[in-house]
Amino acid sequence: MKTSSILLGALLPAAAIAQIEQNETFITGLFQTLQNSGVTSLSDVLTQINSSEVGQGLLANISSGSPYLLFAPNNDALSSAPENITGDAGLLTDTIGYHIVPGNFSSSIPTYPNITIGRTLLTDPRFVRLEGGNKAQVAAWAEREDGRTHVLNQRNDSTVVDVTSFENVTVYIIDHLLIIPENFSSTIPTNNEGLTAIETILQTVQTPVFNTSTNETANVTLFQALDVDWHGFTFFAPSNGAVANASSSLESLAGNETAIQAVLYNHIINGTTLYSPLLANQNFTSTAGATLAFTINATGQYVTSANTTARILQPDVLLPNGVVHVIDSVLLNTEEDPEAASSAIASATSVATESPTETEPVGFSQTVSLDATATGGADSTDATGESSGAFVVPGRNALVGLSVSALAVLVGALVTLA
Repeated sequence: MKTSSILLGALLPAAAIAQIEQNETFITGLFQTLQNSGVTSLSDVLTQINSSEVGQGLLANISSGSPYLLFAPNNDALSSAPENITGDAGLLTDTIGYHIVPGNFSSSIPTYPNITIGRTLLTDPRFVRLEGGNKAQVAAWAEREDGRTHVLNQRNDSTVVDVTSFENVTVYIIDHLLIIPENFSSTIPTNNEGLTAIETILQTVQTPVFNTSTNETANVTLFQALDVDWHGFTFFAPSNGAVANASSSLESLAGNETAIQAVLYNHIINGTTLYSPLLANQNFTSTAGATLAFTINATGQYVTSANTTARILQPDVLLPNGVVHVIDSVLLNTEEDPEAASSAIASATSVATESPTETEPVGFSQTVSLDATATGGADSTDATGESSGAFVVPGRNALVGLSVSALAVLVGALVTLA
């Protein structure tokens, strides 16, 4: 340390040297705490990433004195981690960034399906394509039926096995490395509720997407839009069972392209990523321009569109570019209001430019419980949110590829599933 201080003294002012030495002292103490807890492999990984500029930035953040939550993979977790992560220094650094959450979350571990959502330090645009381009990816965790805290949406269920702390850092020791949220196409096969039926439907439909690089609008499948093109959306995805149960109702809409268009877009809020804690007792405007109303009570969280109410079976399926909530019914709403849809996306686009400063749980998780019935509507809000501007607000003929023949394919798939 003395030699490094002499060398730094020729290049940096005293205040900067003092900060560097303070950071090194903090990091040494944190590493020792991890080692004392048996998390020796993570200590080695942190030493490794500290050799890169990005890694140094991560460690400098948590040594700032502000509260942080660190999900610390234990030795077994790191030994069984995918080689494509552990063997790639850049990806490994980004992955560790996904394990660090600014803020004090020590008193916020609700019981599932209530979920704690927190912004992490993962901002790499290769893996985070949320609205506005200035947001970090989130992590989601909750206490499950076994009384243990689980980090959700992981290929391997990751469980908190111990808790410790060092100065301003709360350390949740976990039994699996957290995997950065993956694209919709990669998430569907691993989803517990089953989303292959809605995937088939989404592959059938065309939707316009504005390319900010070319300043042109092109038509892609709605599945591709959710998978890649859209930056910031909330999709209420009917499970396989929900699609099968609704097959006869959807079949009756065959030939009515306007009605089918409205049903599909009434499952999406475009331009804004709304995690479940942000939905409770609120109203938002769908891509078709209809109202989506949300309520929560002792039996769960619900979304209502016109005369259809669906229960959210699995909230907060995290994606690089949005979030999916799996629901138990198809929202059979054929209403549309292009003016309301345009107003909502304009508001979302405006909000998207704001820089987030979230250092606490996102939404209601600290204050709202499933223990008491809550009603929605009275204090609801219009759809405001955040947008990258990549959406084109659909009009009556926006789904240009949804011909009568395409409808036949769609209905055929539904009948097969019924």
